[in-house]
Amino acid sequence: MLILQAMTKMRTNRFLLLLLGLVLIIITQSCDPYNKVLKNPDLNFKYKMAQQYYYQGSYYRAQPLLEELITAFRGSDRAEDVYYLYSWCDYHLKAYSLASFHFKNFSTSFPTSKRVEDMDFMYAYCLYLESPNFSLDQISTRKALEAFQLFVNKHPSSSRIGECNRMMDIMRAKLEHKSVESALLFYRMEDYRAAAVMLRNTLSDYPDIDEREYLSFLVVKSYYNLAQNSIEVKKEERFNETIRQFQELKEDYPNSAFLKEATSYATKARQELQKLAEKPPVPLQPKVIN
Repeated sequence: MLILQAMTKMRTNRFLLLLLGLVLIIITQSCDPYNKVLKNPDLNFKYKMAQQYYYQGSYYRAQPLLEELITAFRGSDRAEDVYYLYSWCDYHLKAYSLASFHFKNFSTSFPTSKRVEDMDFMYAYCLYLESPNFSLDQISTRKALEAFQLFVNKHPSSSRIGECNRMMDIMRAKLEHKSVESALLFYRMEDYRAAAVMLRNTLSDYPDIDEREYLSFLVVKSYYNLAQNSIEVKKEERFNETIRQFQELKEDYPNSAFLKEATSYATKARQELQKLAEKPPVPLQPKVIN
C-alpha cells in the first residue's frame, strides 16, 4: 500500500513539474522581445526593427519581418528597400538558390534602380556558388555561365567584368573536365560507340583543350574497336571512319607520340575493308510461295 502511494505521489510530482515547465516556456515566449516585435501592428516599427536586426547580423530575425513588409509596403516608396534587404537575407543565410531568385526578381521588379547592377551580379554569383563538383549534374554551372555572360553584355563598363571573366573561366574548365571524364568513362567501359561520340563532342566544344592530341587518338582507337565488334553491315562504314579519324590526327599532329599506334589501327582497318570487298555478295533468299 505504501509503495502504491509513493508511486502515485511520484507521478503527480512529475506531472506538476511538466506543467510548470510548460507554463515557464509560455511565459518566456510571451515575454520574448522578438515575439513582441512580430506581434506589433505598427509596420513602421517593424521596418525599423527589421533594419536593426539586419545590420546587427541577425538575418534569421530580420527575414520574417521583411517578408511581411514586402506585401504591406508593395507600391510604396519603401518597397525597394524592403525587398533589397530581404534578398540579401537569403544570401547571408547561405540559401543561395533562393537568393539568386530574389536578386533576379529585384532587377525585374525595379529595373530603374541604381542597385540593378549589384543585383544582376549577385544573381549570377549565387548560381556560381551553387555550382557543384564536376562529377555531379552541371545545370547550375551552365545557368551561372549564362547569367555572367548576360551581366557582361548588360553592364559592359562594370568594374566587375574581370571578376566575371575569372569565374566564367573556372566554370568552363569544370564543364570541360566533366566532358572529358564522361567520354573516358565510356571508353573504359568499352562502350566504344558512346566513347567516340563523346570524345568528338568534347573536341568540338573545347577546341583549345590540353588533352586534344590524346583524345584525338582515342577517337581513332574507339572507332576501330567499334568496327571490330560491329555486325557485318556496319563494319565498312566504321572502318572507313577509323581511317578518316586517323587522317585528321596525322594532319593535326604529324609528330604525335600516338601516331605509330594509330597508324597500326588505320592499316588494320584497310585490311579489313579489303577482306570485306573480296567477300562474295550474300545471295538473296528466295521467296516462299504458299
